[in-house]
Amino acid sequence: MSENTVAPISRKDLAALQLPVLEASTLPPDCYHSQAAYDAEVKHIFTKEWNCVGRVEDIPNPGDYFTKDIITEPVLVARDGDGVIRAMLNVCRHRGCKVVENAGTVKNFKCPYHGWLYALNGELRGAPEFKETVGFDKSTFGLKPVRCEIWEGFIFVNLDPEATSLADRFSEVSKFGFEAYEVGTHINIHRWRFELKCNWKTYVENYIEAYHVPWVHAETLGATAASLKKVIYHPDITEQQWDLILTPGPSMTLHPSHVPQFRQAEKVKQLPDKYRGLPVWAGYPGFAVIPMLDCTLWHTILPLGPDTMEIVVGIAFPPETGKAYLEGDEKVRELCDAYARNQEKIMGEDNDICERQQLGLKAQRAAPGRFCKHEILAWKFDNWVAKMAYDDQPQGGGAVQPARAAALNAR
Repeated sequence: MSENTVAPISRKDLAALQLPVLEASTLPPDCYHSQAAYDAEVKHIFTKEWNCVGRVEDIPNPGDYFTKDIITEPVLVARDGDGVIRAMLNVCRHRGCKVVENAGTVKNFKCPYHGWLYALNGELRGAPEFKETVGFDKSTFGLKPVRCEIWEGFIFVNLDPEATSLADRFSEVSKFGFEAYEVGTHINIHRWRFELKCNWKTYVENYIEAYHVPWVHAETLGATAASLKKVIYHPDITEQQWDLILTPGPSMTLHPSHVPQFRQAEKVKQLPDKYRGLPVWAGYPGFAVIPMLDCTLWHTILPLGPDTMEIVVGIAFPPETGKAYLEGDEKVRELCDAYARNQEKIMGEDNDICERQQLGLKAQRAAPGRFCKHEILAWKFDNWVAKMAYDDQPQGGGAVQPARAAALNAR
């Protein structure tokens, strides 16, 4: 490694981050707002890792589609005539125009520039006035495919054709009983999208530590400093690129009464005591799921620049609840909307604190801080980012597994 690595982090700062958590220092503030850090993260993380772009129920029928930009790469996600969900570059193979915008339902995709026509699976079906073009073969000019996988009802894409499977990266979530929550069967009802004035890493760090909860969410969640003693972090549960926080005991619902209003998954009651409670699960780089008693809360994060980011938040409900909501059941709608109003308050608190943090990180004399025992997963995540993006030889797809002794220091 050179004296100064790809991003603005020196050997000294990197070494300080890599110490055991209770001895380590945080990433330097420059890593949260410099163009060099952002460029390195885009190159080595977001163009090579799996990014969640939506839910399968977003495109339930053949011909349904939506578009999503992954940094500078426009992606089109569609359900083809056979019902298969596919992802493609949203770029016409003629002269590069974006083929479609937003979301909708179509029989085929037609480029608005010169009328090139593509099937739902991306095959080129028509290229007006190209009969005389020498050696032109329509079969070789379909929309460029993008890796796409479905996991627990979520749609993921990866711009790197050589990336390892998403399923392989998340295969060990059964260790804490993720499948018991039936997340894959839930139907998303409410969704929000925010563009925030903060670096994407600040938000990931925020949702993988409970240290902030008694102060940031005291009003909405009724949390106190004493509640921190209940939180259990699981830094050694896997070497895959995900982490888990668990608050033991009764889980929670997003209904403001704190009483679940809808059916609860029976298998959750059968989980071992060690994993019963409220799990906060984070898959890197920017995906999180909080399966609750009667709903699923999820987040996706993408950077928009060095100090701006997009966050999409959704609430999904058991299938019978979701269907009743979509069919206009007034009682179900009233209840689900109450969940949404409560979540809006919680999101507002997180959004505000992360933007306030960003203002401080940009101060000229801002300096690295330290970690406490409640920030072990933030420390792990920062080490993962540094290894992936700031090293001279990024690793590609692996988790940074800290030494067990270091993990024990945080317990």
